[in-house]
Amino acid sequence: MDWWLANFFLGAILSLFLPIVPDLFVLFLLLLLSIVFFCFSYNANKPLRLSSGLIFGATWMLFNAFNFQQSWQTNNLSAKELSSKYHWVQGQVLSLHSSLKQDNSNAKVAFPSDKPTTSKRLRFNFSATHIDNQKLNKAIRLRLSWNNASLPLEQGQIAQLKVKFKPAHGLANLGGFSYKTWLNSKSISATGYVINHKSNHLIASQTTMRQQLFSQYKKLLPEHELAPLLLALGFGSRAELNPSLWQVLQATGTGHLIAISGLHIGLVATGSYFFIMLVIRIFPLSFVIRSNVIQTINIRYFAIGFSMLAALSYGYLAGFSLPTIRALVMLSIYWCLRLLAIKVSIKRWLLLTLFLLTLTTPFSLFTASFWLSVYAVTIIFLTLWRFQASLSTGSKLWRFIKGLIIIQLSLTLLLLPISAIFFQQLSVLALFANIIAVPWMSFVSI
Repeated sequence: MDWWLANFFLGAILSLFLPIVPDLFVLFLLLLLSIVFFCFSYNANKPLRLSSGLIFGATWMLFNAFNFQQSWQTNNLSAKELSSKYHWVQGQVLSLHSSLKQDNSNAKVAFPSDKPTTSKRLRFNFSATHIDNQKLNKAIRLRLSWNNASLPLEQGQIAQLKVKFKPAHGLANLGGFSYKTWLNSKSISATGYVINHKSNHLIASQTTMRQQLFSQYKKLLPEHELAPLLLALGFGSRAELNPSLWQVLQATGTGHLIAISGLHIGLVATGSYFFIMLVIRIFPLSFVIRSNVIQTINIRYFAIGFSMLAALSYGYLAGFSLPTIRALVMLSIYWCLRLLAIKVSIKRWLLLTLFLLTLTTPFSLFTASFWLSVYAVTIIFLTLWRFQASLSTGSKLWRFIKGLIIIQLSLTLLLLPISAIFFQQLSVLALFANIIAVPWMSFVSI
């Protein structure tokens, strides 16, 4: 099974190097071939069984790419024709916004929506359902900008806007950041900008629960220079971070701590699990619950259920971004295996996670964060395996300190070349800053 899962992931990776997406008929033949190879090889070690995983992984990625390319044809639209004139677009706002409109156009090239500036420019994702009052057969996702926005757009609102389309494109620098690939990873079909017009209006002003919680929470925050960090930790919104904070985070290599990721989801899930276990052990259930059936149920079931609920709630506040989805998939597999009392190796657990992530979010393979996450998790497990003997001796406090230093040292040293490639900079203070910041953020801030 492990080799089949590995070949499935390898096939998905190899499909990314194809210059074109085959026709649907070719994809159907490839899918049929993978099924035949899988069904007619009874020995799991046979090459045909492994080839079925390779073909199926490539077919799955190519099918999703074909479906994405057909978004315009499904609606009988042409991107070039749409970009020739202005259009009225109706749909729903997908991005989380505050009342302050900021410009993200000067963001670092690796993450074009992260770093804010002070000019009043609104950038948001928009799910278009109508173009020029004609309902689309399938909603398309747009990336729009709006200079001097006249409407206080918030997530969940339905608006009608006058838009000028621009075909999705990117820089042609070989080996550099590709904005078009980044748009594809977000399933964004086209970009554009909103024209200031008196007929731009909101059709429905009802916002999402996430937007309402964000707005209420922001009102409660004091006027402090570190208050934007709480918005980033709570909702994954980094638009309020000022340039001085960004400089500190980049210089110390601690920017990953404010982007809600697997670390944050894992801390919430683990903390809520042990909290419920503690409450159930301390609380005198026998005086409150007289039913013997409830008292015989394993209390870990309640703790695991609460842990998943807390992790899902935190993931919802973060907008179910790709890093949170990856963490939730890994957590779900782990808890399901615990509930079913199935023991699997770390290698199979990681392969199952990669398999489910490729099935659920295939375009995440285009993102640098996906490969950084996989690489970082692999480093952590290899470090724990390599230094298992030294990390198992001493008191609990001393083992925790040794584990923190060894893991952080391994991550810092082995991530240096990756950081140099993706971010074009190296942080000398990263090791020392993270040794202090990781425990503080983990046990205090988060």
